[in-house]
Amino acid sequence: MNPFGSRAAAEQYLSRIAPDLRDAIRLKLGLVGTAQPVLETSPPVQPRPAQEKQPEWTSEPEQPETSPPGTLTFTLPYPPSLNSIWRSIVVKFKPKNPKAIPYRAKVLLSEEGRNYRRAVASCIQNYGQPRTPPGARLQLELIVSPPDLRKRDLSNIPKALEDALTHAGVWADDSLIDVLIVRRAPVHRGGQVVVKITPLTTTLFVGEN
Repeated sequence: MNPFGSRAAAEQYLSRIAPDLRDAIRLKLGLVGTAQPVLETSPPVQPRPAQEKQPEWTSEPEQPETSPPGTLTFTLPYPPSLNSIWRSIVVKFKPKNPKAIPYRAKVLLSEEGRNYRRAVASCIQNYGQPRTPPGARLQLELIVSPPDLRKRDLSNIPKALEDALTHAGVWADDSLIDVLIVRRAPVHRGGQVVVKITPLTTTLFVGEN
């Protein structure tokens, strides 16, 4: 009689007994015939699926920035602040009304402002005196590199530069600008402004002023 309940369990037991005693015990247990012992084995190891090689990510090369057709691009000196290009003086005049005060304030372009206009005019001349199409509405983009890390308001930059470009004859008047973009760039020794002027194909205004 097999007390182990199954032949496999009995063979498992017999595998731990000396070989010369196995047959006799097998007969006592009623396990007729010779059987190979059942050995404990680990479950078969499944081969790991081959891993797909991961792509090596590389950064795409930066594409050169392109400008719309007809864009004028040049670099100008860093402009003086809006507060420094104008100065106020008091002048005497003869009023029509004898009771009126014979003095009035007059706002003039400062020496710093005049020097900047001359510098811009010289730069524009060196660029071949570029001009925008007559009457075209314009987009003006300024990429501003300040001369140092001091705090500066970008809103103070455009006016002196726009007036200087008008004085240099690049356009008829800065009122033609419909789109104004001002960007801050890293510090550049001495400061500079990259100017991009693009004629607009779609605008609220039509024709020349």
